[in-house]
Amino acid sequence: MQPIKPVIAAFALAAFASAAMPAAAQDHPVECAQRDVQLVTQLEQVGEAQTVPGEIMFEAFMTVLRARAACSQGRVAAGLALYDSVFKTSLAGEMLVR
Repeated sequence: MQPIKPVIAAFALAAFASAAMPAAAQDHPVECAQRDVQLVTQLEQVGEAQTVPGEIMFEAFMTVLRARAACSQGRVAAGLALYDSVFKTSLAGEMLVR
C-alpha cells in the first residue's frame, strides 16, 4: 500500500474543514459554487495525474480556500478573480511543462 500523497491529504483536510463549517458559512453565491466545483474537479484531475509538484498544488488549493473565503464574505468579484487566477498564476506553465 502506498503512503497518502500530500495533495490528497490537503484535499481531504479541506473537505473535512468544509464539512465542519456551520451551514451559514457555507452559503455561497451560485457563481462561486459553480466555479469552485469546476476548479476543484480540475485540480483533482491534475493531482491524480501527478503532473504538477505537490507544493504547486498546495499553493493552488490555498488560493481556492481564499476564493471561498471571499465569496463567503460577499466579495463575489474578488472570489471569482481568485478562482480564475489559479491556472493563470499558481499553475501557470506547470501544466504545459510536463
